[in-house]
Amino acid sequence: MGTLKLFDAELNAMEYLWEKGPVPAAQMAEDMLEQYGWKKSTTYIVLKRLEAKGAVCRQEPKYQVIPLVSRREIQQTETDTLLTKMFGGSFTRLFANFLDSDKVSDATLAELQAMIDEKKKEQ
Repeated sequence: MGTLKLFDAELNAMEYLWEKGPVPAAQMAEDMLEQYGWKKSTTYIVLKRLEAKGAVCRQEPKYQVIPLVSRREIQQTETDTLLTKMFGGSFTRLFANFLDSDKVSDATLAELQAMIDEKKKEQ
């Protein structure tokens, strides 16, 4: 699909759709009011932007909103943006930054090592 940059409100709407699946826009507007305090018009503006970007489509009946991009696709785009913008495109520098964090526990290191070992087996 190429790179699709989502702003925070758009990402919130997509997270909702990834969790709920296809949903009537009216139901989504009610849920967004409850969850984020968005007015109905705000939800519809965000949906219109997402539709223009090709991230969602709408279908009758009842203006069903359907996500067209996966969470994984958006995660990849955001990761690539972060990598380029903050770490000069170097995955090693990004990874080193995470390892320097105080939030990295022994359990996290073991999990990361298992992922690395699994990736090596695939190659």
